[in-house]
Amino acid sequence: MSHELPNFDLPAEVLKLLSQIPRGQVTTYGDLARALGDDKTRSARWLGEYLHHHSHRRGCLCHRVVRAGGEIGLHVSGDPHVKMKLLAREGVSVSAAGQVDLSHLFTQFQSCRPLEQLRNFQKSLRQDLLQTPLTQPPQTIGAVDVAYRADGTACGAYLLLDAKTLQVHQELTLKMPVAFPYIPGYLTFRELPIMLELCELARTAGLLGDVVFCDGNGQLHPWRAGIATCLGVLLDHPTLGVGKSLLCGLVRAEGADPAVQSVYDGEEMLARVIRVSANAKPVYISVGHRITLDQASRIAQKSFAAHRVPEPIFLVDRLTKLLKNL
Repeated sequence: MSHELPNFDLPAEVLKLLSQIPRGQVTTYGDLARALGDDKTRSARWLGEYLHHHSHRRGCLCHRVVRAGGEIGLHVSGDPHVKMKLLAREGVSVSAAGQVDLSHLFTQFQSCRPLEQLRNFQKSLRQDLLQTPLTQPPQTIGAVDVAYRADGTACGAYLLLDAKTLQVHQELTLKMPVAFPYIPGYLTFRELPIMLELCELARTAGLLGDVVFCDGNGQLHPWRAGIATCLGVLLDHPTLGVGKSLLCGLVRAEGADPAVQSVYDGEEMLARVIRVSANAKPVYISVGHRITLDQASRIAQKSFAAHRVPEPIFLVDRLTKLLKNL
């Protein structure tokens, strides 16, 4: 099945929502987050930061957004008293301490709910995840990662390595502005566009590895479709996820050897746990797409060198950090 990655201009969607708040009423950052389709209001923090620093124009209604408890909150001017005066001028009761009367709270937004659409898109990719075995051992490994400059520029890198020697054959790099903000739970939509672009460039140049390592989880995800799965399904190519934190599930020992561990959610096995030494922090290897967990685990295990993570991930991470400092 073919998929097209959705693209939303969240700042523009926020401004559309602001334009709906009537004079004499206010809304909260949490209510704006819900209007964007954020079921857990994790975007509320970004909304506060965005409205504090956005490109403010005459007639902007950002002063009509306050904190959940009625506190006035920050204002783009840097002076909350400016926000208080604007609200008072519009008939909103504000105490001298900056407490806003929430009796006229506006929540009836008309919205396309972009974050809900993105969430549903990512969840829909789960049904296309294939755990089919590779027909032969990989001869080459690809690795992709993204880092960010302070100005929001994404610095992406792709490496092609020999699967046996782990020597780098080729590298591709790409820098591009990132419009999608950092919002917990929606990181895929911040990083996936540049990862896809790099992998498509590699494919066009004949440099796409037999398996692509992704710095992020695959099936080890609450929706069973982390960024490694999204990348694999959209590329229709074998991928595996290398996670550094346990997003879900519980670690269990396999058999009599306590060092052999997997991650389960109920009876569903989601990942294998690998440590380079007894005292090292673990990494979690999961299926991205078109590979089995046994194969992903074996391939990853063979790719470790002197670092906590597989060498392809270590090298591509190092390259992205170099890029963002250039």
